[in-house]
Amino acid sequence: MSDYSLLYAGILVVYMIALGSIGWYGRNKVKSCADWYVGNFQIGGIIMGVAFFATYFSAVLMIGFAGSASQWGMSATVIGMWHPVAALIAFGVFAPSLARMFKKLNALTFSEFLSLRFKSQALGSASSLITSVFIIPYTVSAFIAMASVFSILIGIPFWIGVLLSGAIIALYVFSGGLFTVTIAEFIQGIVMLVAVVVILIVCYTTLGGFLPAHQALADISASAVSFPALPSSFWGPSLWATMIGLTAVMGFGMLAQPQLVIRYATICNKINLKRALLIAVLGCFIFPLAAYSYGALSRAILLPLGFDVIGKNPNFIIPTFMNLAFPSWLVAIFLAGVLCAATSTIDALVHMSSGTITRDLILPFRPKWTDKRQLRLTKVISLAVTLIACTFAVFQPGLIVQLAAYTWQVLASAFMGPIIIAIFYRRANKIGAASGMIAGFAAAQLWYLFLNPPISVIYPFFIGVPVSIILAFAMSRIGKPLDSEHIKSLFP
Repeated sequence: MSDYSLLYAGILVVYMIALGSIGWYGRNKVKSCADWYVGNFQIGGIIMGVAFFATYFSAVLMIGFAGSASQWGMSATVIGMWHPVAALIAFGVFAPSLARMFKKLNALTFSEFLSLRFKSQALGSASSLITSVFIIPYTVSAFIAMASVFSILIGIPFWIGVLLSGAIIALYVFSGGLFTVTIAEFIQGIVMLVAVVVILIVCYTTLGGFLPAHQALADISASAVSFPALPSSFWGPSLWATMIGLTAVMGFGMLAQPQLVIRYATICNKINLKRALLIAVLGCFIFPLAAYSYGALSRAILLPLGFDVIGKNPNFIIPTFMNLAFPSWLVAIFLAGVLCAATSTIDALVHMSSGTITRDLILPFRPKWTDKRQLRLTKVISLAVTLIACTFAVFQPGLIVQLAAYTWQVLASAFMGPIIIAIFYRRANKIGAASGMIAGFAAAQLWYLFLNPPISVIYPFFIGVPVSIILAFAMSRIGKPLDSEHIKSLFP
């Protein structure tokens, strides 16, 4: 192992010790399931705002999407422009009502919220099943991104990098639930934001400044600095369709991702909600813009070094870029950022999955279980979820971009309709919520299987989400309204 590899391995060891310390500290804060699932609704706005964008963005963006941006060009930054808009909608429009309802219903998971809001255990169990199964591809993509960095920078086999990633997550998620997860994400969010900004500044400096850098890209290909042209055939594949599709999926699809809903729906009060909004919007603007930009600029820096990104696996372009183009101190900063970005997302996914499996799939059949027994089982399941995701990640079932986009499209299509009617439509009922969830999920899945790009330029998101919303509203008109006292308590 080289001196540089030892340096990077040292950073990894220090990081694991830090997370282990957070987990040890947080375990004393967890006395009940409410503590583990939602931090007992006591997490402040500043911490939650940073935790939100740290969960929203991960090594999936820093490695996978940035690697794809090296092939797409600067047009990829258009995807990032809509992230702050989506965050503004989440905290400014959705969060006030959701936070009030979560507390009123004493809901500890996303699926439990749906179950209590619409008074249907079947709805909660179905949503939990969809979430638990289809969150796996996204979790796997984050493990792949993290392990690819370990593999190239530290020089260990990819599969060992995957297992090492799983061990890091297990260190603190198992111990302290949402409390340790959000505290860790607060620190991780700051580190990863600093990392991408520093990398972007160095990229522009290396290429001689803003204008020379973009000219260097233009000299390679005009398409590297311009938005893709419209497809020549409506049903044909095109980069234009990819840009528009990912803009919608990774931007507005965020509003219906259970792991993110938990973050903007469990803030303790209105003042903290405003603080979280400001921080989340700012972070959602800076982070993706920097990541997509350095991804695109990497092509101009790598080409003179004899590495052409075209035709290469996007999963490994950015780690290779760091390894070939930059000094060890900058790679160390990047490694720290990737560690923080990957773990900040994976921990949220593992925490959310284990909670919803225990509380929404198992507990309905074991209603007499004590709070302590539920908590113990949830922790065990968090380890099982981590192990399952690691197992899939070892075999790299797809590109990071593909796996992440798939999960976001399926979950957004299933849950967008139920979420919207839950907080904005007083007459909403379980028939409407179930219809929107099932129809949206089925529409997205069928479109994905039979008409997804490269067969069609239309992403499943554009089919599943409208179907979910329309059916949720329409079928609520058919079913019987929920009792008036229940509605009055939720809509003061």
